[in-house]
Amino acid sequence: MASLTSPNLSAQATFTNNISHLFHMHQFVRRAAIDAGFANIPLGDIELAVVEACANVVKHAYRNTSPDQGRIEIAVTAQGDRFEVCFTDWGEPFEPPKGRVPRPDVALMVSEGQRGGMGIFLMQSLMDEVSWDIRPGNQNQLRMTKRFSA
Repeated sequence: MASLTSPNLSAQATFTNNISHLFHMHQFVRRAAIDAGFANIPLGDIELAVVEACANVVKHAYRNTSPDQGRIEIAVTAQGDRFEVCFTDWGEPFEPPKGRVPRPDVALMVSEGQRGGMGIFLMQSLMDEVSWDIRPGNQNQLRMTKRFSA
């Protein structure tokens, strides 16, 4: 379990939009989260939210870009009671949801053979804060925060 506050931590890494780099993106954030003091369930929450976020950027923001031609910057910070992960990409913008995404009907999704469609719901469910700053023609940012709790 994470302590109530974390040691100050700041790290940044740059990756390309290759789906094979998801593991490295995940490991970069995982290492930072462990260094900040996360373990067990809160660490797993961060990891799953990060994998969903990275997959969304690669599959959607860079859907019309050849692998390794798009850039994804990941910055992590831990300060006080907050651990924050910020993803920046220069891919295609999207209209982020206004508010929380409702719980998907998983049974219906399975019966219809639907793949995907749960990423934003999972990110919002697993992290304490999720926000986007979309600037068409410039950059897209996704910011996710997990608080340290007792």
